[in-house]
Amino acid sequence: MKAVIVPSFGGAEVLAFVDRPEPDPGPGQVLVRVEAAGVGYVDVMARNGDYGPMAEAGFIPGLEAAGVVTALGEGVDERWAGQRVFLWSQGGAYAETVAVDAADTVPVPQGVSAAEAVALGVNALVARLGLERARIQEGERVLVRGAGGGIGLMAAQLATLAGAEVTAITSAPERTERLRELGVAHVLDRHAGQDGSEYTYDVIVDPVSGADLGRYIATLRPNGRYLLVGSAGGVPTPDLFAGILAAYHDSPTLIAFSLNSVDAETVGRTAAELFELAAHGALRAVVDEQFPLAEARRAHERLESARVFGKITLHP
Repeated sequence: MKAVIVPSFGGAEVLAFVDRPEPDPGPGQVLVRVEAAGVGYVDVMARNGDYGPMAEAGFIPGLEAAGVVTALGEGVDERWAGQRVFLWSQGGAYAETVAVDAADTVPVPQGVSAAEAVALGVNALVARLGLERARIQEGERVLVRGAGGGIGLMAAQLATLAGAEVTAITSAPERTERLRELGVAHVLDRHAGQDGSEYTYDVIVDPVSGADLGRYIATLRPNGRYLLVGSAGGVPTPDLFAGILAAYHDSPTLIAFSLNSVDAETVGRTAAELFELAAHGALRAVVDEQFPLAEARRAHERLESARVFGKITLHP
């Protein structure tokens, strides 16, 4: 099979399109013919050597894909044969086929394409389960940083569906109308100096982190919750904890959330719920650009350009 590997850590130029032996599904596993694989910042971190589960070079990146089950490992129910599924894994999705535990897959309903399944995928799972941990309530004011990215877009939509008043921060004026079409109440352009820090919020959803995290902590209302779901902007500065201590009597909560901490049953159940929302038009999958698998380097360069709106996908 054809696959993309990271032969050594570095920039997008290290990605190599190579031949690899097709995997055999082991006990409890299924073999999936990949139709679409997701490209996310976690893949960039892995490529750079900054993602713990992929600590040694030579791996096939990609944590999520959608496709058709073509073979079953020992002990797998026959009902999985021929199913269109979404899968999540610790690597291997940038390939023509991937073997994963059957427990780490969920059927994709009619009306949801492979690219759309991946555009929802991990991003929507992180947003949905993260917002549950943040105990979002109807009528609350929610700020979403990095709202043009995959997690931000899903968080903005899901918070709106939950009845919250959502303010989204983005970095390009052309995204404003598109975010409003998704139901966002207020859209701010970071490049125009609109960072939302003059307001206060019950919940902040942050896939960015970086140097501004401590400053945004200060905008939480009493009993506010700060949901950290990524670090696309790098590591926060030490004033993060100074901000928490300064707001001590307002009882702020900082929640760091990773999908890796959630059991497969919960992930699968939540993914099925999200796909049904999409199939009925309540949740919209947003695909930024689709690339052939052989052009993974271009896909990573596009992701790192900071001009992305939605999800980038790869197609064998």
